[in-house]
Amino acid sequence: MNILLCLILVLKIDQILCFKPPNLVLILADDLGYNDVGFRGNNQVKTPNIDALAYNGVILDNFYTLPICTPSRAALMTGNYPIKSGFQGFPMMAGEERHLPFNMPTLPEQLQKLGYHTNLVGKWHLGYAYRNVTPISRGFNTHYGYYNGYIGYFNHKIREKEMDGLDFRDDFEVNHQDDDFYATDLFTKRSIKIINDHNYEKNPLFLMISHLAPHTGKTLSPGVTILEEKNTEEMNENFGYIKDINRRKYVDVVKSLDDSVGLVMEALSNRGVLDDTFILFMSDNGGITTGLHSNFASNWPLKGLKNSNYQGGIKGTAIFYSKHLTYKRKNNYNLMHITDLLPTFYAAGGGDTKDLGEIDGKNQLLTLLFNKPTTRKEVLINIDEVLNGSGIISHGGRFKLVQGVMMNGNFDDYHGVSGRLKEDGFYDVESILNSPTNLVLNKKEFTLKPEDVLQIRKITSTKNCRGFSNYNITCDLCLFDLYKDPCERINLSETNKNLVNELKGRIDFFNRQLIPQQNKGIDPRANPELFNSTWSYWLN
Repeated sequence: MNILLCLILVLKIDQILCFKPPNLVLILADDLGYNDVGFRGNNQVKTPNIDALAYNGVILDNFYTLPICTPSRAALMTGNYPIKSGFQGFPMMAGEERHLPFNMPTLPEQLQKLGYHTNLVGKWHLGYAYRNVTPISRGFNTHYGYYNGYIGYFNHKIREKEMDGLDFRDDFEVNHQDDDFYATDLFTKRSIKIINDHNYEKNPLFLMISHLAPHTGKTLSPGVTILEEKNTEEMNENFGYIKDINRRKYVDVVKSLDDSVGLVMEALSNRGVLDDTFILFMSDNGGITTGLHSNFASNWPLKGLKNSNYQGGIKGTAIFYSKHLTYKRKNNYNLMHITDLLPTFYAAGGGDTKDLGEIDGKNQLLTLLFNKPTTRKEVLINIDEVLNGSGIISHGGRFKLVQGVMMNGNFDDYHGVSGRLKEDGFYDVESILNSPTNLVLNKKEFTLKPEDVLQIRKITSTKNCRGFSNYNITCDLCLFDLYKDPCERINLSETNKNLVNELKGRIDFFNRQLIPQQNKGIDPRANPELFNSTWSYWLN
């Protein structure tokens, strides 16, 4: 059907903006480090397309996720904190019988009500024990990708303990025709096909590109996974200046992710729909420099890694672009959370957010497009009742309370390279200007100049807030002033008892709404040996 709905936003009494429901493209990186994009000031990585998107759009500089993958994706899909669905805590393992509750409609299900054609490319990681809990059954018209938390970049397999099998689907069909091709390239190719083949006159498009990159992929042994570069010779030629081979592999994997962003932007432009599309690029959580599934990412200078309630685990890289932006080439400092995407996209599609019921997400459409003050005053970081850790950010993003020491504080230290040393190379401004992303966003006139890039980067670069030495504060009760101390060095809990009690009260409020974690462990009935060496819905 033709959608004739026009979204009207009253900005001032004499100013009205009207546009049809936009296409929505969400590009989700997996375990991308906060510091691992060029616009943050890191010269070691090369991300010209992501940087160009940031310089032509807006950087969401106060955007938060969950500390780890499955909870983050549950929050994105439902618009609710994971404690409402029992999805907090340890991420879903391969062969685990767990899924999103049916009484929580997902983002694609809500968008389908507005007439959107919905597509998932890449990772799901929200359950597949039954056919009716997989992406196609939970709101996506198409799915090309994998069910579990990661796969090998080339072999598309995942091993969980002694169970090993292929995890690659094209809708419900097991995909063998793309065996041995690099996953990032496959996801890019399918995304471009969806963009090219879609009937935009009939339905607006929702495309979620949920990348494997730069998560680790190939399983060497149970619990041990590694990154895989696409071409070793090209990697060494491009990034031979990076002495650490593991870090070199990571930077190369990020380059493939960046190339994908450029190709997707180019496809939208060639199809003639870029001006009618909202684009959001983000990471699901912080990078992980060391430990299980380490990809050698950097969250410098922030404290903490993936799995941690500190900033390095939860402060995500996020960029928004739309033709209708009124404040391009600036940072947006409004407090935002991954749960906000559902009501925001729903509102962008012309839906009335009152129809969504009581959810935790806030409609940030006016905030994204026009930098209007957000209605969000706090973010529940996490409550993990099993590991006895929790955290909350309040007072519009200024104060943060962290309770409990999770996993012995193994992920709470300062890690990661700065990428700002002489041996880390230089920032190639010309590569930004000549990137596919910048060229399509400046098609009519080449408006972004070298001096613009350097000036914007000066603002967006992360400053060293660690001081001259690293601090390793691991405490049962920590209060931080993030405005003054973004690196979380100074614990203020002893001198601000009233504020501590206020924030503890808010955590207690959410704790009363908590559904216990639903983790069930690995079901031996899911063994791929029983399903022709593939991971499949095993309880139908």
